[in-house]
Amino acid sequence: MDLEIAEPASSRRSLIGAIGAAGLASAAALAVARPASAAPFATTEEDRVLLDQAMRLELTARDLYREAIDAGVSDDTLLVAETLSTNHGAYAQAIAAVTGSSAEGRNEELFAELSGDFDTSDSVAFATAGWNFENSAVATHTEQMALYESIDAISLTGSILVVEARQATVLADIGGFSDDLDKLFDPQPEPFVLTGGEES
Repeated sequence: MDLEIAEPASSRRSLIGAIGAAGLASAAALAVARPASAAPFATTEEDRVLLDQAMRLELTARDLYREAIDAGVSDDTLLVAETLSTNHGAYAQAIAAVTGSSAEGRNEELFAELSGDFDTSDSVAFATAGWNFENSAVATHTEQMALYESIDAISLTGSILVVEARQATVLADIGGFSDDLDKLFDPQPEPFVLTGGEES
């Protein structure tokens, strides 16, 4: 990464720190927010099936960013990878708390499909892989929100996808395409197919 044209490290680190704080705060605040609605507060059985898939997606994200950490990304890129891995792990824990399950078992099919993209020490390659993932994760959560029946499931998912969209913005900056407004505001991501892929 060309540090002469990149955003100053102090400013970027502040942004990364804000993303990390927002991610963890969003996960922690889910138990407090209870908007009024005719929908049930507690998750239904149908919600729990979908939320389990979403939890596995978040665990997959956590482990994909760990792949980049193990591959040797450095400096600000390492900080981003560590922060995003932590955030996704926290989201998996939050989902598990709502469903009454354990945050275990990533989506193995999805991990196998994407792990090669994250197994890199190159900042641009890492950022591109992460940006694609975060945008597809947002599309996936948005798609599932239309299927949820309970306030808990909708509130939880809405909180997660907002921060994941912000995370994509940080990755676009690292990847050097944050000034490509067409790409940034119209990424046209494909939602992930989350059925199957359970860890055996």
